[in-house]
Amino acid sequence: MPILLHRDVFRPAATPGRDLPFGVRSAGHYQIRPPFVSSDKIINFIQLFWCARGAGIVEIEGRPRALARGQVALYYPTMRHYWHADRRDWEFYWLTIDGPFAASLPAAFGLEAGIYNAGPVPVALFNKLRRLVRQPSKKAELRACAIAFEILARAAGSHADQTDELIAAAVKRMHNEYGARDLCVKTLTAACGVRRAAFSARFRAAMGMPPGAYLERLRIQNALALLRHTHMPVAAIAARCGYADANYFSRVIRHTTGYSPLQFRKTR
Repeated sequence: MPILLHRDVFRPAATPGRDLPFGVRSAGHYQIRPPFVSSDKIINFIQLFWCARGAGIVEIEGRPRALARGQVALYYPTMRHYWHADRRDWEFYWLTIDGPFAASLPAAFGLEAGIYNAGPVPVALFNKLRRLVRQPSKKAELRACAIAFEILARAAGSHADQTDELIAAAVKRMHNEYGARDLCVKTLTAACGVRRAAFSARFRAAMGMPPGAYLERLRIQNALALLRHTHMPVAAIAARCGYADANYFSRVIRHTTGYSPLQFRKTR
């Protein structure tokens, strides 16, 4: 049988509590073997996989990547969600989060979509999370949020330890000030006191992409969360996410999602 163990739970409510910045949507523990293949879909939530044993293949940004023991894989909203067992049994734990600022949470730890070394799975935390997610009480929902936060913090710990300190400071500033219209690679480079070419090279080495692309993704992720979970006017969301021109912002959203901001809000 391709599915050896299948334990997953889903939140009783369709959305997080109104006063919560994010919520735990679901959590699970799987053991699978070839030829198991997941469904192929575009997700509208954050999902984290943490490999406990064996190895699997996850597709991230259109590229198949191996997820091995002690590694985590992270998916962001609007990404293609597709994964399957490799050549042997694969055991992993997972969680999903959603809500107005779900995309900002892993990003605040410096975690972009991708695969990171993270060490042994915190099994006790995942087991506790599954017990809490199925409960309908507000207290359980709050405790689930706290545990998800701790899991993300642990997942980011090893990655953060290896990050260039200068780049870590730049990333922190991006997350704190992404809504500032004057925040760009030029201002970041000036603040770091290094040449632009050197800054860009160090940033790419630490984060796996150019600094301008990282900042743009951060702004888009937060903008999409606001479009999906708030009733803010499009122009207000554009301004809040660092876009001075609402028309340009609309073109960026259309290029990213295939929809205008209003269409994206309705379809999601």
